[in-house]
This record gives sequence, C-alpha cells and structure tokens, in this order.
Amino acid sequence: MRKLYLVRHAYPDFKDDIKLCIGRTDIDIGERGIDESKKLRDFFSKKDISCIYSSPLTRCISTSKIISDGNIEIKIDPGLMEIDMGEWEGIPLKDIVKELGDEPLGGERRLDALDRMENTLLNIMNNSEGDVICLAHAGVNCAFVARATGSDIRTSRAIKQPYASYNCFEFVDGEFKCLEIGVVPKGD
Repeated sequence: MRKLYLVRHAYPDFKDDIKLCIGRTDIDIGERGIDESKKLRDFFSKKDISCIYSSPLTRCISTSKIISDGNIEIKIDPGLMEIDMGEWEGIPLKDIVKELGDEPLGGERRLDALDRMENTLLNIMNNSEGDVICLAHAGVNCAFVARATGSDIRTSRAIKQPYASYNCFEFVDGEFKCLEIGVVPKGD
C-alpha cells in the first residue's frame, strides 16, 4: 500500500495581511508560512517519503524546500498549479461576492481543473515509488478531495483545506481512497 499526501502550501506573505484570491498570482510565504512549513517538516520527518512533487508557484516551492530540509528530492509539476481564478484573481477575498457553486468569469472551470489534477496525480503515482507528497493549492485539492469522497464538485470549496494542511490517500490498484482530510500537524 502506498500513500499520497496532498498538501496545501503554507500561509502566503499577503501585503498588510489582506487575504487575496491568488490562483495563479505568485506570492511567496512569509514568517507565518515558514513556521507552518516547519511543522509540516517535523510531521513528515517521521514518514518514509520518497519524493515531493510541487506546483511551480513559489509558495509551494518554498513550503516544499522547508519540508524536504535537503533530504527529499523535489520535482516541479505544472499539473499541480492552482485553478486560474479569472476575474477574481488578485481581489481581496472579502470583496468577492459569490455563492458556493459560482465560478469566476475568464477562469478555469472547476471540472477542468479537477481533470487536470486527477491526471497529474495518477501520472505521479504510476511513475514513482513509495509514499509521496504533492504540494498544491486549496482549489485543486478541494476538487480532488470532493471526487475521491463522492462529494459534489460544485460545492467543493466548502471542504476544509487550511494553510499547511494535508490530505492522506491510500493508492491501491490505480485508485485513491481518502484516509484523512485537511489535517494540520501540531508542532512538537
């Protein structure tokens, strides 16, 4: 039995701590994110991880480097990129008026992002060995968790994916079985 740990990046370095909708916007993590990443590092240091696959966005790469601590190979995979948020991109979250099932104009449809994410994760698992970490984003993680658990993809944003949390899946015979959702490791 192999495990896939689908991890959301640590807290981004939002200017003036104003949370933005940052699908493809490339923002690094700040001090809070570094602390969160260290908790992830401590948690995963007790696991036998063969490789970390990361979205190409800086917030994921930085989180990956801290988790790896120079001991686990990191591979960049564009299939792990966040959903393109179209008209919502860069807007403060508090200013976006939407219903749970709404999607932004000019962005990537949730179903398209889900298909991309699922194909990417299957490709990673079919072309690697051992337990792996995939460092990605809330939108694509929620969509994948929704499909894996039989939840409605239209309301996948309601699935809890805190910064620096992980979802654990068992991978057997080409299928993902969800074991844990949105877990935030505690510090030692």
